[in-house]
Amino acid sequence: MDPSYAATLKTKCPAPPATTDPTVPLEPSTSIRLDNKYYEGLINHRGLLTSDQTLFTSQSTKEMVQSNAYNGASWAEKFAQAMVRMGSIEVLTGSDGEIRTHCSFVN
Repeated sequence: MDPSYAATLKTKCPAPPATTDPTVPLEPSTSIRLDNKYYEGLINHRGLLTSDQTLFTSQSTKEMVQSNAYNGASWAEKFAQAMVRMGSIEVLTGSDGEIRTHCSFVN
C-alpha cells in the first residue's frame, strides 16, 4: 500500500479503547461520484481492501484494471450495460428467497 495513503488511513482510527467504527470511502478523491478513479487508485497502490488491490497485482485482471483506469468513457459504458443486465435479474420472494441474518452465512 502507498505509504502516504496508509498514514492517512491511520489517522481515521480512533484511539483505544475504541467506541466507534470509522467508515472510509473505497475511493476518497471522488467518493460521492461514480467514476473510474477507483481503478486509478489501484494502479497507485491505494486499494483499501486487499481483495481490491489484488485486481491490479494479479496478471489475470491487471489489464482490465488498466483499461478501466485509462478509459473512463469505456468504463462508464460497461458499467451502464452491467446495471441494465442486473436490472433483469428477478428477485426471489417467498420461500424461494432468503434474507440473511449475517451476510456471509446462509441461514
